[in-house]
Amino acid sequence: MNSLYALAPLSIIVLASIIILLLEVFLKKENKNYLGYISVFFLTACFIFCFMSWGKDYSYFNGSLLLDNFALFFFMILTIGTLLIILMSLNYISLMDANHGEFFALLLLALSGMFIMISSTDFLVIFLGLEVLSISSYALAGLKKKDEQSSEASVKYFLLGSFASAFLVFGLAFLFGAFKTTDILGIIDGFNKPTELGLLAIFGLGMVIISFAFKIAFVPFHMWTPDVYQGSPTPVTAFFSVGPKAVGFVVLIRILYPYWHSLFDSNVLFTILWIVSALTMIFGNLIALRQTNVKRILAYSSIAHAGYILVGILAMDNASCVFYLTVYLFMNIGAFTAITAMTKKGKEYVELEDYAGAGFNHPWIGAAFAVFLFSLAGFPPLGGFLAKFYVFAAAVKEGLISLVVIGILASLVSVYYYLRIVVFMYMHRSAGKLDIQQENPALLIVLFLCLYGVLQLGIFPGNILVFIRDAVGSLPF
Repeated sequence: MNSLYALAPLSIIVLASIIILLLEVFLKKENKNYLGYISVFFLTACFIFCFMSWGKDYSYFNGSLLLDNFALFFFMILTIGTLLIILMSLNYISLMDANHGEFFALLLLALSGMFIMISSTDFLVIFLGLEVLSISSYALAGLKKKDEQSSEASVKYFLLGSFASAFLVFGLAFLFGAFKTTDILGIIDGFNKPTELGLLAIFGLGMVIISFAFKIAFVPFHMWTPDVYQGSPTPVTAFFSVGPKAVGFVVLIRILYPYWHSLFDSNVLFTILWIVSALTMIFGNLIALRQTNVKRILAYSSIAHAGYILVGILAMDNASCVFYLTVYLFMNIGAFTAITAMTKKGKEYVELEDYAGAGFNHPWIGAAFAVFLFSLAGFPPLGGFLAKFYVFAAAVKEGLISLVVIGILASLVSVYYYLRIVVFMYMHRSAGKLDIQQENPALLIVLFLCLYGVLQLGIFPGNILVFIRDAVGSLPF
């Protein structure tokens, strides 16, 4: 149904970012946390609108912007994730002497870019959304202006992100040359018809996939991830670990799912993605074994999890991929929230030695962090276990036995570096390094909500699976 309502979620978020920027400039207050609460208000309004729009299939710009259930589901999930990140960062921004208005406005603008990418069915519009997301992300990574690592993270992200954008434009040029359209459904129809430019089109599609491989951090396009995760402010790192990854997979699902019975008859692209998935799972977990910085450990963990989710795409089970991304949002934001909690004025504790005895000195934070690490490792009955089970089960049904074996072995390797953090928290004597303040109710609320999400999705996933199947069923193919 063609309606202006299709623009409402995006309009709410953009309006919120503009209001926050104006208030930052014109309303001089010593305590700027009110900007975060305004952001939470608009995010809540956006979530409510998306929930009320379920099943109505709004669209605009002749269908180029499609608010189907698939888009609405990710709108709601990413809205929840951004809301949690804002709450966890309220006290952190003051501790790091960062600017409140810049942080909240850039975060919302990055979210608006993701909204554009998720709801668009035209590659040119997806490119515009990608640029909005990318430019906001580069600025967010360098938000700690006096920190050299933060500036380095911003520059590295900018340089490699520019490569990703270049690959996307290059691929779109080939696709447009082959099919005279940038519309996803038009390109699908083009692949289903014999053409002299078929090889050109496949090459263009490969370039497009490479551009999103940068954002998702597939091997060998993962080089930026550990340095950017380490140097960025921790709440920003949490955002990078879930937002761009989820959006990248959404676009891949919209692109790849229709081709399984046409383009993949040649098995070329399928084989390449199979190899990428295996390498991503193997290298992500093996390199994480040698890390001593907790943020770098979670960075390589993020790379490995991208490989697990790609297994679900190769198995043609979109529901398992969406469920995995949902669980991953709660357990990864929860893990970075625990790291954020272990921060004091001008100092972040991110080395393994800093966490010695933290489980006893700060029991609530330590226990929550341990649960998130167990979930990332795939221990039952937590959500991470069920997410991996669904993805691997779907792959077994499709005969991808060898890929599943690689995934399981890689997951077993990951248990070492996740439990290594837990061992430091509970089995190493405190060196007295960790000196933090726990008077942060908003951050503790985020920890509780993430714990609830991980446990709920692991023990009682039925309700969310109904929404996920409905969302996946709305894909227009």
